[in-house]
Amino acid sequence: MHKKQLERHIAQDNYFGTLAIVLNMARQTLEKDMRGPKKNWHIKLLQSLEDDLMYLQREYKIIKK
Repeated sequence: MHKKQLERHIAQDNYFGTLAIVLNMARQTLEKDMRGPKKNWHIKLLQSLEDDLMYLQREYKIIKK
């Protein structure tokens, strides 16, 4: 993501949600393409991070210093 895109998301108070979407896209790629015993662990880790970021998006707001 480029700095201008990031600044636009921040201006719209969509910082954590944006990161969650990026992780969601990575998780979907992993589900489709990854093989091996650690696949489920990686998927669960990304899902947990997505959930945490969406919680932060709903509950908090970043204020510039």
